[in-house]
Amino acid sequence: MEPVNHETRARYDDLPYSSYAYQYSAPEQLAAVASLFGLPSAGIATARVLELGCGAGGNLVPVALRHPACKAVGVDISRIQIDEGKGVIDRLGIGNISLVEADLLELDAESLGEFDYIIAHGVYSWVPRQVQEAMLALIHRCLAPDGVAYISYNTYPGWKTKEIVRDAMLMHGGARPTATEQVAYGRSMLGFLKQTALAGGLTAAAVDECMAQVMNGPIDYVAHEYLAPYNQPCYFHEFVRRVEKHGLAYLGEAQPSMMMPSNYNPELSRQLYGALGGDQVRVEQYLDFAVSRVFRQTLLVHAERAAGLRWELDRGALHGMHFASRLATVGGPIVLDGQPQEFVAPPNTANISVALSGIKQAIDLLAKTWPGTVTRDEMIRYAYQTQGGNDAVSAEVLGGAIDELCEKLVLRGMAQVRLAAVAVVPASGDRPVVDPVVRKQLASLAPHRKHVANAWHDSVEVMDIDRLLFPLMDGTVDRAELIAATVDALRDGRLSPPVDGNNDLGTHASAAVADMLQRMEQSAVLSRSPVQ
Repeated sequence: MEPVNHETRARYDDLPYSSYAYQYSAPEQLAAVASLFGLPSAGIATARVLELGCGAGGNLVPVALRHPACKAVGVDISRIQIDEGKGVIDRLGIGNISLVEADLLELDAESLGEFDYIIAHGVYSWVPRQVQEAMLALIHRCLAPDGVAYISYNTYPGWKTKEIVRDAMLMHGGARPTATEQVAYGRSMLGFLKQTALAGGLTAAAVDECMAQVMNGPIDYVAHEYLAPYNQPCYFHEFVRRVEKHGLAYLGEAQPSMMMPSNYNPELSRQLYGALGGDQVRVEQYLDFAVSRVFRQTLLVHAERAAGLRWELDRGALHGMHFASRLATVGGPIVLDGQPQEFVAPPNTANISVALSGIKQAIDLLAKTWPGTVTRDEMIRYAYQTQGGNDAVSAEVLGGAIDELCEKLVLRGMAQVRLAAVAVVPASGDRPVVDPVVRKQLASLAPHRKHVANAWHDSVEVMDIDRLLFPLMDGTVDRAELIAATVDALRDGRLSPPVDGNNDLGTHASAAVADMLQRMEQSAVLSRSPVQ
């Protein structure tokens, strides 16, 4: 009899999944969220990190690079992906990470040891139920007493609609011999339904919801999300009950803003908390019904650590954190007049209204520093010194108001937080420096891979010009030299020539370098690091 996971292994060997960083699975994020809710965890610099379903290591290798004294272990069932990841590690020459080919049903937890952070992104919903149970049992055995685990999974009720599309695509293409053919046939089925489904019906609504994702998404994503042998969404409350059977407990979401009904509708929040009180799991399950949630990124701890957890931000923890936010005013520059102004933090659609000039200046510091971080104390000092005279207040008053600001930004998803500074810069300067960790990733990247992880563990797509110039951007080369290198590459064919008919390579190269630097400024890959 074939092993339970044989079909899963064969599918990922046939069509490996894209392997890159997932921002909210970063150990730094897990530690920050745990601290926000009053549960300190292990320091990242020397932590032990385990990833289940690591693929080719695209999510784990950047962690090992950022923290040379940590120990990272990745496990995956696909030999092809593990071999690719081992090749990356060999090219990097780092010794603090290892990748293991293994079936979770057969994996010996004792041989793995204990870990401060365990990550399982894109695994739980896509394996048989007995593998899900084995995963939870392994996490309980391998998670350190103060550890934090991350599991992502598809959820109902949102996936109820998507299952109509999945079932139709499987009906038409599921029997095809390869995943690539299944995607082609599945897309054909979706096109058919787009033309023929009854207007206003549930099928038409499901097709409209999934159309862009299925038709325009990468083949590997469509194959593994919509056409995989297993895709088993569950309700959030069901997931929580399952983990409790394994001695684990719900800590929160990797994106805390997703937990807050007030971010969706103030009236919804009032009614849910009025009816359900402090039952956070029920509140969030009702919220999932209200917003038709399709996906969660849930953090877990050992059950005994969760006793008494209140799911309220610990303001004391905020005092020691580092914040980043891309805040901007709506409708003009900051005015220090004590009158309300609206601020937004794209791409987040939430906003906040601020009147106090000192708080406006704290926001100004955040905006000037983004994508780098500032601390609460730095905001207080800057605000106190620059608030002007119209509505000036004491540093003590500013401190309380900035505490409130930071709490709002975090709860509304308008700020990113860390327990340590993120040293990236908002402007490139004349001799731009790309984060050495990013340069190392790029140097080891296989030609078919297109992503690196920035200092926030967010995935950044790299272009051909990035592959050309990043190795030079260590602080020793100025913009003129970058332009000259680009001209040379255009001449000898390493970069594609202009398509606009303009044969002035210098002009084209100058524009290309300017565009690249602007992208990098927005992508948090420019560093204050010294020349290396």
